[in-house]
Amino acid sequence: MNGVRAAVGGTLPMAILLSAATLGGAEDGRRPIWPMYRGDPQRTGQSPFKGPTRMRVKWELDLKHEICTAPAVGADGTLYAGAGAFSHAIAPDGTVRWSHDFVESGHARTSGSSNGPRQAFTSPTPALVPDGTLFLACGVGGPGFVMGLDSRPNAEKRILWEYKTGQEMRSSPLVAGRTCFVGSRVEGMALAFDGSGALRWPAGKSSFYGVTSSPALSPDGTTLYIGGFDGRLHALDAETGKAKWSAGPEKKGGIRLPEKDAGGKEVRRFTTAGHIPEAPAVAPDGAIYFGSWDGFLRAAAPDGKIRWAIDLKDRLTSAPALSTDGHILISSFEGTLSTVRVVGGKPVVAWQVEANSRYSSPLVSSDGKVYVGTMDGRLSAYALASGEKVGELALGGWVYASPVPGGDGILYVGASDGLLRAVE
Repeated sequence: MNGVRAAVGGTLPMAILLSAATLGGAEDGRRPIWPMYRGDPQRTGQSPFKGPTRMRVKWELDLKHEICTAPAVGADGTLYAGAGAFSHAIAPDGTVRWSHDFVESGHARTSGSSNGPRQAFTSPTPALVPDGTLFLACGVGGPGFVMGLDSRPNAEKRILWEYKTGQEMRSSPLVAGRTCFVGSRVEGMALAFDGSGALRWPAGKSSFYGVTSSPALSPDGTTLYIGGFDGRLHALDAETGKAKWSAGPEKKGGIRLPEKDAGGKEVRRFTTAGHIPEAPAVAPDGAIYFGSWDGFLRAAAPDGKIRWAIDLKDRLTSAPALSTDGHILISSFEGTLSTVRVVGGKPVVAWQVEANSRYSSPLVSSDGKVYVGTMDGRLSAYALASGEKVGELALGGWVYASPVPGGDGILYVGASDGLLRAVE
């Protein structure tokens, strides 16, 4: 390994997965390198940068706790990442600029384990708005919070505002202008906040398990798309939160879920076909692509009509990635990375590989490569055109998070061993 290895202090071994998003640039007006989960409001997973050429570690930073989500990367190269009950700002050379302890601030709690104190405060990915505010959704095990943090290194007050939710948060926020959108487990299908933290609206009716999907935005910014535990994709008016339509299979079946009746007694019901666990991806023509636990990858038109569905024979557990030449890529629970193309209006599988990728959502680089993390602790690279493996790097722990770019030739990826790595 070329470069450095460093560590930050801490005592709580779980992951805080930060959620950050922005449509604007950083404080100086430049656009962040990777401003939110999946890189843009449409959640395409497209990088404007070339991938690594050597596939070796440039530096690694020990965050002391499992890293389960991707960082966001600001215009100046600062990474905003999380691990345990901590949020970190990290310079492009791997040094820590600041850290915030959510146990110390009273938001996360600890509980005993054989590995020492553990906490329940993981959250989804970080997101900068032009004034430097970082939007977060956090808290697994409940209660959850949506927060605005001051990302400046010498901030007098790190937490600017907070909104306590009725349950844990697993959805990564999306920021458009000064509005933050995030999926909710209790308050509704989605919540919208203004830049000061005031709640603009809750939308829809949440099911027992609510929403774990992260929202995506239409290219014109008027419609918010989010997947539900009811197995359907929901379209909401981005200004008002009112429902426009929902799309998905009508056939009953799929996952059986516990639910309580009016008297508090646990009953059971079936969802329609399967949970939609991850963010949809929206193409420039407005088509929305989403995967489900029922094994189908679907394409919906902007009016909600299902254009096509293709059975990939396994629960789809990652967000789709879209390439500029029409490939749609997605990972499954058994670890298959599938690539679908549309030929003559019909979807066909272009290639499939046993990547062992499971939860890591694919990243497509500008030089025609696809990158995923694997459950056996590797970062793998494939040729977009053929599926041929063109690179691999062994890491020290399983990779749940998606890799993100840090500019040309650099990727960042975190793993279960607590190390955040820069790969060149």
